[in-house]
Amino acid sequence: MPDQHVAGLLRQQVSRRLRHFVLSTALWRRRAPIWLAAVLIGCTAFVFSTGSNWAHILFEAAYAHSPYWSLLITPCGLGLSVFLLNRYFAGAVGGGIPQAIAALHPGTLVLRERLLTLKAALGQVLLTLIGISSGATFGYEGPIVQVGAAIKYSLNRGAAIKNEGTSRSLILAGAAASVAAAFNAPLAGIVFAIEEMSHAFDQRATSTILLSVIIAGLTAMSLEGNYNYFGITSVTLDLRHGWIAMPVCGIAGGLIGGLTARIMLKLSANLPGPFHRLRQQNPILFAIACGIAIAAIGIMAGGITFGTGYWRAREIILQGGDGLEAYGPLKWLTMLISFISGAPGGTLAPSLAVGAGIGLNLASLMPDLPQTAIILLGMVAFFSGMTRAPMTGFVIVMEMSDSSSMIIPLMASALIAANLSRLISRKALYGELGYMLLRKARREEAQIDQLRRDT
Repeated sequence: MPDQHVAGLLRQQVSRRLRHFVLSTALWRRRAPIWLAAVLIGCTAFVFSTGSNWAHILFEAAYAHSPYWSLLITPCGLGLSVFLLNRYFAGAVGGGIPQAIAALHPGTLVLRERLLTLKAALGQVLLTLIGISSGATFGYEGPIVQVGAAIKYSLNRGAAIKNEGTSRSLILAGAAASVAAAFNAPLAGIVFAIEEMSHAFDQRATSTILLSVIIAGLTAMSLEGNYNYFGITSVTLDLRHGWIAMPVCGIAGGLIGGLTARIMLKLSANLPGPFHRLRQQNPILFAIACGIAIAAIGIMAGGITFGTGYWRAREIILQGGDGLEAYGPLKWLTMLISFISGAPGGTLAPSLAVGAGIGLNLASLMPDLPQTAIILLGMVAFFSGMTRAPMTGFVIVMEMSDSSSMIIPLMASALIAANLSRLISRKALYGELGYMLLRKARREEAQIDQLRRDT
């Protein structure tokens, strides 16, 4: 009798352990694709960063040989990018962030199946690097948001299709991990997911976002080292004497940033007269024309406007930017032309570069204050005014300063700029671009359904 009792207890214990093992194995199977996707996002950030650097080096070498090479490279690069986009990678359209925002909306399964595929992710990587290597004002920090969301969604597609909440969590986690890995700023990735993507704190997605940010950030750091995007600068701003810099930079950044967002939204919908017809009927030729304009501006400016703007912004921050007084307005112009060209590429990093140029101009109006501090305030103000994401901009720029005295000025300038830009552009740039894409997709779906009913 005791032997039977002991045997029964042993069977119960073995049964419990087997159940625990089976459940643990199932849990690991569910979580492994999420972890793998985060690792791939970190690797993608490294590919983007390395490819962008090589693209810059090669373009600069060609420009140094003869500035007029840009009249061939830039138009052909943008034309090739649009050709490949229309022919092979339709899901890689745009700057990446609006596409991820559009895919967040419920009932967008068809749109997700087009934008959040591995083919679309590959297309974004390839076409963005082509655009950067052509000398256009593009960055990879926007496209990587769509790439990260696509990787997360594709590797967990079965669970995403079954549950809308899971799908949303995966897209948010992919976006957050991408920004964190691209800027080497984990906090910026989390804030970006809350502020720009979801516009609210999603408690269900918290663990997935945090885990993805950590894994993607560690992967990117292990491949590229613990780098800082625009470098580290030691700067302080005495608020007793320098308080005026906060409203000046905030107002200037908010006005220019809000105007930029309004212009970009307007040009996304309709270009003036014949330009709109040309973009609709012959997008490749239109992209080539945009490339010629970008190359002409670059040649007249001595080559300072080509590329993402990363290197020039770094030069302005760390070296003072002597001779770059015209950089801000000219870079702003090439960013707009690159944006309307139709070639895939982001405006996140270029907006920071434009802000650095604006900050340099504002610093000349306040010669008694530290120039680097004014430049940082200009960066965060223009970024916040254009994107209306003040906390994301503040966190990204904050990590460039090792002084705690800059925290309050950066926050104040960002908030002034973001709120002032609302008076000029009622709609946030990336959010409205996402809605435009969503409306277009739903119109196309309605037309297809109508054709099916008619037949």
